Amino acid sequence: MNRGRSALSRWTMALATLCAASYALADTDNLEEVIVQGSRLPASLETMPQSVDILKAEILANLVPGLSRSSNSTISTYMSLRGRKPVILVDGIPVTSTLNDTGREVHLIDPSDIERIEVVRGSSALYGQSAGAGFINYITKTGGAGPFNAHTEVGTGLALTHVSSASFSPSVRQTFSGRVDEFDYRLGGYYEKVNSLFAANGNRLPPPTGNAINDSWIKSAYGKVGYNFDNQRLETSFNYYKQQSTFEYGIINGNILEGIPAQAVPASPQPGEVPQSNDELTANLVYANSAIFGTRSTFRTQLFYEQAFSVFQYVANRFPLVVALGESPNGQSENDTHKRGARIDIKTPLASFLPFDGTLLWGMDYVHDRTVIPLVDGRLFGIPQTLKSYAGFVELQFKPVKPLAVTLGVRREEDKIDVDNFFSLFTLAHITGGELSYSTTPLNAGLVYSLTKSVDVFAGFSQGFDIQQTSQNFRAWPVDINLAKTQPPANVINSYESGFRVHGGGVDASATAFLTKSSHGVSYVYNAAIPLEPVARVAPDHVWGFELKADYVGVENWKFGASYAQMEGSADTNGDGVYDTWLQDRRIPPPSFNAYAERFLAPNSSVRLQGLYSGDRNRFPNAAPGVFHEGHVHSYFQADAAARFELGRYGDLSVGIDNLLNRDYFTNYSEGFNTNGNYIKAPGRTLTVRYGINY
Repeated sequence: MNRGRSALSRWTMALATLCAASYALADTDNLEEVIVQGSRLPASLETMPQSVDILKAEILANLVPGLSRSSNSTISTYMSLRGRKPVILVDGIPVTSTLNDTGREVHLIDPSDIERIEVVRGSSALYGQSAGAGFINYITKTGGAGPFNAHTEVGTGLALTHVSSASFSPSVRQTFSGRVDEFDYRLGGYYEKVNSLFAANGNRLPPPTGNAINDSWIKSAYGKVGYNFDNQRLETSFNYYKQQSTFEYGIINGNILEGIPAQAVPASPQPGEVPQSNDELTANLVYANSAIFGTRSTFRTQLFYEQAFSVFQYVANRFPLVVALGESPNGQSENDTHKRGARIDIKTPLASFLPFDGTLLWGMDYVHDRTVIPLVDGRLFGIPQTLKSYAGFVELQFKPVKPLAVTLGVRREEDKIDVDNFFSLFTLAHITGGELSYSTTPLNAGLVYSLTKSVDVFAGFSQGFDIQQTSQNFRAWPVDINLAKTQPPANVINSYESGFRVHGGGVDASATAFLTKSSHGVSYVYNAAIPLEPVARVAPDHVWGFELKADYVGVENWKFGASYAQMEGSADTNGDGVYDTWLQDRRIPPPSFNAYAERFLAPNSSVRLQGLYSGDRNRFPNAAPGVFHEGHVHSYFQADAAARFELGRYGDLSVGIDNLLNRDYFTNYSEGFNTNGNYIKAPGRTLTVRYGINY
């Protein structure tokens, strides 16, 4: 129960273990009834030939097999789903940074504003730039019943290994919602002051590389207004989220070889250094018609806007070569993205013109993305780019015979990137820009066959693609290069999976095996010429593994569940056709086993205990400290507990304890990252308490 939980922490604390105030439950009871605004999933998830999880309120990594573990920071650099980074969406708005991987996209919304989350593995025609991993779509809440509902919540986090004002993290949340005639609305705001985090031994934890959770403040605002008329709906919404660190503590490097963790030390800003921050704004306008032109077809169109601004860590002597030019070798980078776009979805039931059940979903997508990557002092750190993406898609799902469901999809995407000319501060090379053009037609196909009423088998093939991170890959290129002439290739991904699902008798279980093949996978490896800047290694790679999951509700007032995931990956780095180079820890997490038990005491009141075992991975035993993403990741176990009590007219109370057994361990992120400065312990036992009241 980390103090950064309310900011979607612990996978960025957003994808992780559990939230004391509003911990999520997998919606395993009503999977076949999911129809949500902003979603392109079919009404019946049982007909999908892919692994899908639908969760309420916030994602639990413990309930999503194959999702990598927490970094205990705001960055999602180590966020991996089947060995690749998934695309993140909010009500269908693609918030993943396409042109510069900022690693901030999951840390952008208050969990109390989330209705449910869709996690779909693999690619599909429904969304572009899926990179083969899949997508995570946050669906936000609409207005509640009655003309006016208000909810006020206050809370705090507290490190039980260091009880003091330094570990006290107060928060306050206010929401208003209601429905008046055909109008509905929801407005909310949240503020939290996150103080220091403390290890199991009571020592203060230093801020990890990147934007840290500890010693920061968070504020957010959310609003949605809808109007229903006839068979139509008009809806507008916005979400604003900002987290900014404070200058309080820096890092004394640890020693990986001796097992000595990095330590926190009081610190002041360096000359020219500004606070690290993450600032996100999204706006959305949607029109939907459930019977367009009087037919049985539904129509939905969406206009959206996103602005994302981030400030990253200050690094001394990052550009030593510019000293000869009379410039400072120090720097602190920023990312400024402005994205706008449109989506059109039309869904037609096949029974209206064919003799069998099914749906035809087709539509179009447009995205315009302008991203610049300066330093705080105005110099360019990365390559400015502008993306224009046009796509059309068709997804057909039908049942030619009763026990068989077939899915076929195709997407046509045309992307053009205008790349600015660029001078590298790392190498003094001149990067000539121009237009990069990409065209692709990914396909997906799959089958689901019902052996019995309670057992289904499925198999699927899907294709995806993503454009290379042009700025990250070429900002430190050693020599002059013309990118328009080079035309860096896109990464084409082929994904295969098969498995079975069992449902009935209180059991909901699945087993899946998968294989993903990438034509131009990217890993960021140690660069001896520029030790502080990893170099991009582009090579074909394979990722394979399996996932097991089961939930059981056959005992009255109880719910049990468990999951296990294991994967591995390798690349062909020399072009000899042999995949003999292991993929880094950034891509491949250790195997993991999760289990939980939940006791329902009354409506909206329950107690939950869950545990995570994360295994060992040591594919690079000879990697010295400082060789990025090739550390020895050791195993650990962590238990968490949470309880929520509905107190009637007296409100509701939530209590949670993260790291219940106060285990002392290093996070996967700190060990995998493999630098002495980022060799940081996980937080120790931490209490979160929140009290809310409705009026």
